[in-house]
Amino acid sequence: MIQQQGDQGQATTPVREPLDVDSLCQWMSQQPNLSIRLSPFPTQQSRLSIRQFGFGQSNPTYQLMFDKCTLVLRKKPSITVHASAHALHREYRILRALQQHNQQYPAQSVPVPMVYAYCTDTSIVGAEFYIMEFVPGRIFTDPALPGLSEHDRRAAFQNTIAVLKNLHHTVDWKQLGLADYGKPGRYVERQLERLMAVSRRQATLMMNEEDPNLMIPALAQQLVRYAQQCPQSKISLLHGDFKVDNLVFHPTEPRIIAILDWELSTLGDGLCDLANLAMMYFIAPDHVGISGIAGRTVPGIPSRHELVQMYCPSKPDFDTAWAWSGFYLSFLFFKNAVIVQGVAQRYQQGVASSAAAGQVGALLPQIVQQAQQLLQEYPPPLNTSRL
Repeated sequence: MIQQQGDQGQATTPVREPLDVDSLCQWMSQQPNLSIRLSPFPTQQSRLSIRQFGFGQSNPTYQLMFDKCTLVLRKKPSITVHASAHALHREYRILRALQQHNQQYPAQSVPVPMVYAYCTDTSIVGAEFYIMEFVPGRIFTDPALPGLSEHDRRAAFQNTIAVLKNLHHTVDWKQLGLADYGKPGRYVERQLERLMAVSRRQATLMMNEEDPNLMIPALAQQLVRYAQQCPQSKISLLHGDFKVDNLVFHPTEPRIIAILDWELSTLGDGLCDLANLAMMYFIAPDHVGISGIAGRTVPGIPSRHELVQMYCPSKPDFDTAWAWSGFYLSFLFFKNAVIVQGVAQRYQQGVASSAAAGQVGALLPQIVQQAQQLLQEYPPPLNTSRL
């Protein structure tokens, strides 16, 4: 079978972390939203084919192929190191809320997959999980969008920023019952405190004390000092890991039909989502699992300056966003360093969800160094008397 450009993100492998298929099928048959779609519900395992997605580093994700439809199962890892990590219940909640928003305001939609049922009973497959629709399309693991024309690349990024602005500026999170989805104010500072706690816990579970694990706390302390002065933008609903490989593009058109991986979503500073997307400009194209476009000029792909202008068309907003862009990028690289540290820790314990987890975990030193370099090259406009 010839793999098309954009197929990489939806590539599957044989199941690496087995599921109890009998238990799963019995549970699914008791869920109204699923039994209707699969009626008459398969009574034999042979009518269900399961594969595991090879891309994605956090939660094991499976493709469930029935005679009538294909579904997706996302579950927590068998071992978690922090109570707030792998927050699938939050992911399920935000997906349901955005479905409601999209029904009410289709012209300002934030495309997401339909979710059908959530299971808190860990005896079914060994951890909490939920079932959602499978959205066939293109997931580009390379943000250069290989295979697209210059016109379609430009249109794809224009649509990406338009959808991101819909998420930040048009979704009424209070109306959707999400007023308790995050705390107001001090978003970056609180994120740093939480990430430091997660990193400390992960470091204690690592089999060795590698230098990057020691560099993370020093970087965090530097970011905490800067975070006290970062812009206090309007509170928005955030994706939390907004990047090209979490977007499903239409099979033939340069537009987003679904945004995936919402477990880090919260209320906070929209510039963090923008910086997460802009990390691609500082990541080499040959990184395993975290590909970027550093050192490349790709026709149709906007420059980082143009990307920020697309998100902030007014000059005052752009000036602030651009001046602080180095800080936000460094913060996002720090956040991803903690995530990659977790990948490395789960890989050492044999419970990693990705087939490339070992290679991804090895990137930790480079990610920490990149965060430090960004602070040096693009220092924020600080009032030193407040430090």
